[in-house]
Amino acid sequence: MKKTLLLIIVIVSVLLFLSGYRPTALSAAKANFFMTPEYKNVEKIQEGHDIFYLFKSDKKEIYQTVLVQKKVFLYKRVYATGISSTNASLETIGGMSYRLNHEGTLFVVLSHDENASYITINSKQGIIKKSIEHSKLVSFYIPYAQQIDLLEAVAYDKNDRPIYFYGYDDADNLRWNLVDEKK
Repeated sequence: MKKTLLLIIVIVSVLLFLSGYRPTALSAAKANFFMTPEYKNVEKIQEGHDIFYLFKSDKKEIYQTVLVQKKVFLYKRVYATGISSTNASLETIGGMSYRLNHEGTLFVVLSHDENASYITINSKQGIIKKSIEHSKLVSFYIPYAQQIDLLEAVAYDKNDRPIYFYGYDDADNLRWNLVDEKK
């Protein structure tokens, strides 16, 4: 009886492990085929029951956003998205929109521009405004699914003048564009 019970526990544990379940949120986030040792954890963002990890690979020049959720007493990676690292003045380093048993959208920006003072996005609840500092991350979370290219994100300077907008350039690349470039 004890051997059978032990065998069942081992089999269930192995199946859970192979399915991506892990004892911690970080270990679940790292349990991805793309996650190699050169990926470094940049940030952890928690919104309700959703846990997001941002990873960066300098070698591959990419950021990965991984959504992890707790399932009973274990954690499982639910979604992962990648965004190329650009080192532009404003850089979107994370983002995803998802529909599970609930919805959400995450949008994360890193500023390399000392003139950028704050960023706004357009949401169903109205305009969301957040201050941004040089070399610091700012994250936006909204509790419904919205494509990040439709957030109408705009970065402003200290004098409330728009200096960047997030959208498609003439080559159809989704990025932060100088406001003057589209005039």
